[in-house]
Amino acid sequence: MGKRLIAILALALVVGLFYGAAYAEVQNVKVSGDIKILGVARNNFTLGNPGNVSLYGGDANNSPSTGTALSTVKENDKSRFIATQTRVRVDADLTDNVMATVRLINERVWTGESISSTDIDLDLAYVTLKEFLYSPLTLTLGRQEIRFGNQLVIGSSGTYNTNNAGPLNGLPSDLSVRNSFDALRATLNYDPLVVDVVYAKVRNANNVIAYNANASNDTDLFGVNASLDITKMVNLQGYIWDRKNKAGTSIGAAADNEKDDLYTLGGLLTITPIEGLKASLESAWQLGRIKGTGATTVKEGRNAWALQGMLDYTFTKIKMMPSIGAGYTYLSGPGSGNRTGWDPMFYNEALNPIAYAIFPFSNLSVINLRSSIKPMDDVTLTANYGNYRLVNTVATLTTPKTDVNGNRYTIAIDNGRRDLGNEFDLGVVYDYTEDVQFGLSGGMFIAGNAIRNDSRDATQIIGSMKVTF
Repeated sequence: MGKRLIAILALALVVGLFYGAAYAEVQNVKVSGDIKILGVARNNFTLGNPGNVSLYGGDANNSPSTGTALSTVKENDKSRFIATQTRVRVDADLTDNVMATVRLINERVWTGESISSTDIDLDLAYVTLKEFLYSPLTLTLGRQEIRFGNQLVIGSSGTYNTNNAGPLNGLPSDLSVRNSFDALRATLNYDPLVVDVVYAKVRNANNVIAYNANASNDTDLFGVNASLDITKMVNLQGYIWDRKNKAGTSIGAAADNEKDDLYTLGGLLTITPIEGLKASLESAWQLGRIKGTGATTVKEGRNAWALQGMLDYTFTKIKMMPSIGAGYTYLSGPGSGNRTGWDPMFYNEALNPIAYAIFPFSNLSVINLRSSIKPMDDVTLTANYGNYRLVNTVATLTTPKTDVNGNRYTIAIDNGRRDLGNEFDLGVVYDYTEDVQFGLSGGMFIAGNAIRNDSRDATQIIGSMKVTF
């Protein structure tokens, strides 16, 4: 089956290269999109302890650069801005089960653009070939969104690809909606079994590493995800992903162009035993080899794991549709010997919005409690609580997302302490019409005793209006 699938993918690529310029009869064209306006006020996202500023990007191994030390005075950092996110999508149905999709995107802070920085980017650009040579097979080729399960492992390319510039014109990267991969995807639908085989080019560097003319900075992703509907109420998914980072690293006195290979194996069980109740349990294990960075360091083995459980219940027979939920997320931390810290891979989970911007998706133990209610048909109120603790003690944490200036920050951790803090979020959404939605959300992250020195609580308020067409 593996050789056959590879042959089919190769044939599809050859056909596209030779006949891509051929005319196709358009059966139907759909134009859609959305415009979202955000008003954002943020305070103390460095938790009062910025340490060193790390420039966006990092070194050849995708590590944050050291940056420049900020003032030791613990000053409140503030951010106030209005931003617009615009997307326009075109879907064209062609002949013989062929479809083409293109979506353009522009994200910018008001008055934050100039003639040189204004940009409209290609967010989606893919072709879908249904029943390609074989009725259960669908091919999706090009820039596309790839999401599986709860997006604990695969959901967004933006969480890893830090060698690219951040969202343009001053928008913090945690608010960006750019998640697409440049990928080839083959979907085999043997109902109730669906198997997806994916290859994605995450990073394609145009230059080579200086110390080795034959080296490459490319990062590739290969994977298989299988989803089986055991019954109408039970779904089981299993997956294996291989991320190959080809950036070379010097080991000892010699340069080394071997790959860093990270394998992630896992499974997700989702159950809906009764109406309104949904439960899921996911576990994943990471292994492989990563090159060391010291003068005498040899390749190290990986041995990291993650566990996530979710439980949500909606009272469907009550008019106001109240719901309650709970979640627990465990991401292993660094230890002695092998690399035991969980690698975030391509996650796309904001367990809480402020913590999502501040803390790396690794070395965490997180408890979430959430609820929602609809006091009126067109109004929804939400609440979310998160408790954050380190799994293993560390000296510093580097924020994974960039701020309005494209910088990340290093936060010092008090020795031996693990309590990062608690976050409380409230939100209200008003459906003005079927196409227009207003939202207001506010949150506060109360720093725990692990945040060193004069820590300060982080707060955020976001007002939004979204029009979908």
